Amino acid sequence: MKSKFKDVPLWILLISTEVVELVWIVLNLNPFGFSPPLEFMKIELPFLYIGNMKLLSQQYSHSLVGGILIGIVFFFLLKSLKVSSATRYIAVALAASGHWFLDLLVHDHDLKLLPLSSAPIIGPIVSLDPSNPELGISAAAPLLGFAIQAILSAIGAYVFTKNFEFPAEHGKRNFIIGIIVLNLFSLPIFVKGMMTLVIRSEAWMAGIVFADMLFAAIVILYLSKTVIAKESSR
Repeated sequence: MKSKFKDVPLWILLISTEVVELVWIVLNLNPFGFSPPLEFMKIELPFLYIGNMKLLSQQYSHSLVGGILIGIVFFFLLKSLKVSSATRYIAVALAASGHWFLDLLVHDHDLKLLPLSSAPIIGPIVSLDPSNPELGISAAAPLLGFAIQAILSAIGAYVFTKNFEFPAEHGKRNFIIGIIVLNLFSLPIFVKGMMTLVIRSEAWMAGIVFADMLFAAIVILYLSKTVIAKESSR
């Protein structure tokens, strides 16, 4: 997205890609005390791996139309606050709605097209467990789910490094190493038993997801702070 919309600040695109996840975190923590909660998940204990997280209700944050609406609201929030004159609606909307399509690759049978509790649930796009066809790739074959994430991450990093120059010494190398490290940091949740002592409840899961997103954003922004679009460097 940054390679396509070079004038849009990277931090805006990073938030746009995860704004639906931020909404998901808030709705699951339910700080407003809705009863029943607008969205909720269930963590099976002891927590072994990502397949023990069941997203029982997420129609607002993780429906296709819901994601688009969240992107629109986020865009107008940026505009009203005059955060950046380079903000583009299409960039923010595509980044926000793209989250849903990437989730569809690996999610269980828990995604919707419309932000309605009565809307039909779709997915998984591929079923690898004949005994439980509602399991997505990450739950049925967690290491394959991790591999898909890593491959998509590598493709994104490749496109970014092809379109931007790193004037700092070893800047490009450090950026690539950073992307590799971020992927390795996400590996434990795909390996059974590695997060058992860490995730103790639904609130813990929401907190860890937020910490993971924040850490990744800080690393990416830091490692790309001096990059220059190749077109503007000629």
